Amino acid sequence: MAGPIQVNERIVLYDIIRGFALCGIFLVNIPTMLGSDWISGRADYAGSDLLVRTLFDLFVQTKFYTIFSLLFGIGFSIFLERSYARGDSVARYIRRIVILFLFGLVHLAIWSGDILHTYAMWGLLLPLFYGLSNRAILTWAWSLLIGSFLLFYVSSMYLELSLGFRFSGDPFPAIFNSGFGPWFDYRLDEEIFDMFQNSFFVGVEILSLFLFGLYIGRERKLLTWSIRGLTRTAIICTIAALPFFAVIIWHHYGSGAEYSATNSAAVLVSGKLLATTYVCLFTIAVRNGRAFRPLQALGRMALTNYLTHTLVVVLPVIALGYYGRLSLTEGLFLSIAILIAQAFFSMWWLKSHRYGPFEKLWRIGTYGRQSN
Repeated sequence: MAGPIQVNERIVLYDIIRGFALCGIFLVNIPTMLGSDWISGRADYAGSDLLVRTLFDLFVQTKFYTIFSLLFGIGFSIFLERSYARGDSVARYIRRIVILFLFGLVHLAIWSGDILHTYAMWGLLLPLFYGLSNRAILTWAWSLLIGSFLLFYVSSMYLELSLGFRFSGDPFPAIFNSGFGPWFDYRLDEEIFDMFQNSFFVGVEILSLFLFGLYIGRERKLLTWSIRGLTRTAIICTIAALPFFAVIIWHHYGSGAEYSATNSAAVLVSGKLLATTYVCLFTIAVRNGRAFRPLQALGRMALTNYLTHTLVVVLPVIALGYYGRLSLTEGLFLSIAILIAQAFFSMWWLKSHRYGPFEKLWRIGTYGRQSN
């Protein structure tokens, strides 16, 4: 029987990068959690909010779900490797994914930005790729990534640049400030179905990132790649991102305000490049002896901290009728304060517990009594 990965077998590097990714994901999510940047609308930014939105697009947006998705692929590759090595069937992996999906369903009922159900839906396909060669895995990964970009982003850019189509959205529903009852009814009637539809569209890209992570985890690339190679890759990716940075700045501060689809494409491509830079730089730092203990603690309790974001932000905002009343800048400072508090709490919790509360539930569901 395959047992869970023990504490002394944990790969600290992955925990640190996961903690860093968690911080970025929260920075991306909190504007829609607060209503200061409604996901289907376009705010008219000015002053500090315009600066924050631009910095988010340059250095945060799309960078961190990319890293998080890679880490999911790496983690699942390790899980499958251990299971198959001990003669275990794929059933335990499926059980683990189903539990993640249930977490995601509950979370989705509260907040439309849940990613766990999407990860679970597409993570079910990973065993189908596990037995393929590295070359085949990378071919699938690149094909899915490029295909999703051409299908969803290039087509939108064509409509925008060539046909003059303008993408716009509606303001956030006023019902979000009408109490829990109307808000929850709206979630069930309108948003949840849309989010499931969206999971099928974004899932193509997510699966491609899973496959890149599967390859990295199987080959232990971050642990064996030379420091020189990591440094060179970080420099190349940063330089390659600069033209896309120019498009983003043009959109926010130049004459390209109407070209939201073009900006989104630039944000996506620069996101993949800068995510690679971030991973390389953290890998270099960790392999040179840096501990990053707060990030490590955040990463070890990433599931708990991710779900807690919704509990400490979305529910109080709806209860107080405060949706849409905080600016993007205020949301940034609030998110930083929450992340600092979570880092201290995670370090305190892990002094007397092996795992975070939701991590423990996930392990019990996966391994039963072996999780102790």
